[in-house]
Amino acid sequence: MIRGIRSWFLLGLCAAAIVGCLLVLNFKTTAKPRSAGGDARGGNPRAESANRAASSVADKSAAATNQGEAEIYALIQRSAEAFRANRDDELAVLMLRELRDAIRQAPEEVAAAAVVAFLKTGDDSPTGLPFEIGPDGMMEAVPSVRSALLDLLPSLDPMAALEVARGIMDQRTSADEYALALRNMAWNDLDGDLKSELSGRFMDLLKSPWLDRPSAGFLEAFDIAVEVGGGPMFDRIVALASEATAKSNTAASRAAFMSLDRMIIRDRALLTAAFSADGAWMNFAPQQRAALMSRLDITEPGQRDVFSRYLSATSHADGELEYFAKVFPNANFLYGHRLVTADDATPTIDEVKAADTSVMAELDAVEATVPEAAKGAIRTIRERLKR
Repeated sequence: MIRGIRSWFLLGLCAAAIVGCLLVLNFKTTAKPRSAGGDARGGNPRAESANRAASSVADKSAAATNQGEAEIYALIQRSAEAFRANRDDELAVLMLRELRDAIRQAPEEVAAAAVVAFLKTGDDSPTGLPFEIGPDGMMEAVPSVRSALLDLLPSLDPMAALEVARGIMDQRTSADEYALALRNMAWNDLDGDLKSELSGRFMDLLKSPWLDRPSAGFLEAFDIAVEVGGGPMFDRIVALASEATAKSNTAASRAAFMSLDRMIIRDRALLTAAFSADGAWMNFAPQQRAALMSRLDITEPGQRDVFSRYLSATSHADGELEYFAKVFPNANFLYGHRLVTADDATPTIDEVKAADTSVMAELDAVEATVPEAAKGAIRTIRERLKR
């Protein structure tokens, strides 16, 4: 503990020294050159003097930039050393905050160059903190110094962040870094030009050995599936959910389910296209399958047909239809901070009431199309909505 506090004290001194150094450097580079007098040997002495002064200022500016980059690089190194010595989680939170603040105080191009240079070394140090997402996709806590730098880089130099992201995904340094690299790529996709690459990179993540023992970052990366959306991505996550359930990979199965649920909320027609009573769709964990099917909007003919086919299927697990009847129509939402996407809009109470009334108007017609074993579920839904 004493060593950790001493390291933190040194880190604080280093951060303060760097800020002071940057201020001094800024003063030096903005100082005005003195005016030169005439020269009896001919030429344009005033212009020559101005050129020499401008050249001197440019040289000093380049030197200041190089020195500033070196100072930030040294700060990151000292921070990594301090994290290695630290064993106190609360102190780690303070150290991480001070590291971020010190880097942000430098000019953006200087800080970005130092961050990229450090990332290229492959050096790292664990922080002892979790992979925790905060507001707007920025990290609340990170498990390593490298992940802290990856989190900061887009705000300093978005294009450098994209280049680094591609390198990290090519090298597959770690699942948590891969997740942040996906986020940084998504943040650069302002007009959709990177959507195809983003989808492919995420698909590559799903093929990695990390799937068998997923880290927090790996699981958070499933938000990319929601961001990309579309039928091919939906089908891949359906298959992965089935595989994960078969292998008792609970974490991956849950992450896949949450992604599918949010994809359906954004585009309910995905259920219409994907559902098959004899296909992989029925290989879900029963309660997950029921929860996803409870998102159907039976006021739409195609989805009403899927609703009828689902209730008529013969492969329901024990208790599945009872659970389905308790949650359909499902107006529950998942909330939280995510890497890329924002929370989905929540309907008002009046909107929910109106939707329930529309559903009730369709139940009689659907009940006539399903076997007797499924009619009980429809009656339960009707009575619950009436209450």
